[in-house]
Amino acid sequence: MSGWHFRLRQAPALRVDLRGITPAVLAGLPIEQVERLHVGHGNTTLALAELFDIAPREEGVLHFEGSLERFDRIGWQMDSGRIRVEGHAGDYAGGCMRAGELQIEGRAGLLAACEMAGGTLTVEGDVGDFAASILPGSMDGMRGGTFVVRGNAGERFGDRMRRGTALVHGDVGAFLGSRMVAGTIAVGGRVGAHAGHGMRRGSVVFAGPGAAVPIGVETMPTFVANRAATPVFWALLARDLARHGGAFGELPARRIERHLGDLAADGKGELIYVNP
Repeated sequence: MSGWHFRLRQAPALRVDLRGITPAVLAGLPIEQVERLHVGHGNTTLALAELFDIAPREEGVLHFEGSLERFDRIGWQMDSGRIRVEGHAGDYAGGCMRAGELQIEGRAGLLAACEMAGGTLTVEGDVGDFAASILPGSMDGMRGGTFVVRGNAGERFGDRMRRGTALVHGDVGAFLGSRMVAGTIAVGGRVGAHAGHGMRRGSVVFAGPGAAVPIGVETMPTFVANRAATPVFWALLARDLARHGGAFGELPARRIERHLGDLAADGKGELIYVNP
């Protein structure tokens, strides 16, 4: 699969919708045809050549250079190949992604990894609200794959998450893992209020220092402490999370405390606090 290098000429006046610009779609196209592909710009369209200087590459990678904060849906429904963004990204980055690898070296906007079903999405900076969550009107959020945020995340991270693994090395806002159906979320920093609100199943791991435990979670009447030993489960989960380094690197050697709930939603999820 041939690769492409897109260098941003200047920031567009309006938001740009990059859905459909993926390695699989561009594979085998001549440069003249790639330059003529149109993307949404406000309520009209623009040719890619009006936004980017485009050059071929033989790496199998679609490489964006420049700050793409006004460019939405980068990697939307991506099903193969690699995309690298050398800068920031807009909203819906990696949305409905099914396979492949998307790497964003800056921050991403709202709804990153929304309804992601496979592949790997890595954001080196922060992400906005509703990451790994649902699209408006949908029932299920993130459905598979691996989502790694090396900065901080906004509110409602993992809302209605059904499958997959999502990690945040920094802090997360309120309602982490709200209405969670299944899957694994791990956080290395501080967490806002109401973590696990309405969760039915799944695991939320608090891997940071003791101060990172959400205020009031220990005494919430809809979560109860569970003293049952789970050495095999924790050994497998901790080893999988440890490969991401940072606050997760030493998890296999640390003890845990589990709280089950949300009992208000007849839930069987778990909040896992990692002891020093």
